[in-house]
Amino acid sequence: MDVRSVGEDGWIRRIRERFAKSPARLGIGDDAAVVDIPAGSSVVACSDLVVENTHFLRNLHPPDSVGYKAVAVNVSDVGAMAGVPLYFMISMSAPPDLDWSWVEGFYNGVEVACSKFGVALIGGDTSSSDRIFVDVSMIGHAPGGRVVCRSGARPGEGIYLTGTLGGSSLGLELLQQGESLDHPAVHRHLYPEPRHRVGRALIAKATAMIDISDGLSTDLGHLVEESTVSARIFRNMLPVFNGATDRQVLHGGEEYELLFTGMSLPASMDGIPVTRIGEIFAAAGAPQVVLVDRTSESVLTPSGWQHFER
Repeated sequence: MDVRSVGEDGWIRRIRERFAKSPARLGIGDDAAVVDIPAGSSVVACSDLVVENTHFLRNLHPPDSVGYKAVAVNVSDVGAMAGVPLYFMISMSAPPDLDWSWVEGFYNGVEVACSKFGVALIGGDTSSSDRIFVDVSMIGHAPGGRVVCRSGARPGEGIYLTGTLGGSSLGLELLQQGESLDHPAVHRHLYPEPRHRVGRALIAKATAMIDISDGLSTDLGHLVEESTVSARIFRNMLPVFNGATDRQVLHGGEEYELLFTGMSLPASMDGIPVTRIGEIFAAAGAPQVVLVDRTSESVLTPSGWQHFER
């Protein structure tokens, strides 16, 4: 059975039946969903596009991992603003001859993400295309309208990081080499752990924050640019995933760890290690990131993921 034989109405009916239980005032089935957010909160919204052959390979990535990750990356974005994720929509297009079992597997991963992160699917859209496209739009809330942006870092503050770096990039390479899905690095790549609960706990502690989706060099570059400051990080302080190379640590994407600034942060939050990796200083010219490696310093050029350059 393929997507063509299921049809659009059958697709929607199956998804509606699977995700029937929802905290939304009105979920899947009407022209639009209706949701409530807690009184006194602001809406935090984001979206992320997942494209076959750009973000995943059908013959390499299990379909449940694609569904899980499509939700997890949006949970991470809401958490990186110190928001609380609530609801999301999925719009998906697929080739008519795509086996329906792939779609079922995809939604298996979505269900796992819903349960794990406490979020609910409330709608979306379907269409046909020559390859698989998935767009997830997520709604969260910020109590009192309080969020943490990329633009709040100030000279003299420390730079902190949750977890370790390099694992997802290492996992992708191992997956391409035929490594087992149970390998810790491969599992990290396929089923990332967004740090949204840590993000919310940082509301009164962090001055600027971003999640590492495109690599440390690229995302720290975004943060210093928005804050109009410069950063100095120390190579020997970077927490490294076991087996990861320097390139994977500095430039590997899809980590979904939180990178943030502040004056003094605890060594762990929500059971996740927190490491101070550097410091913020005033930018003499254009904002930049400096890497200190033993006795040498060099400008760390952003070399992580950039769309339209590959």
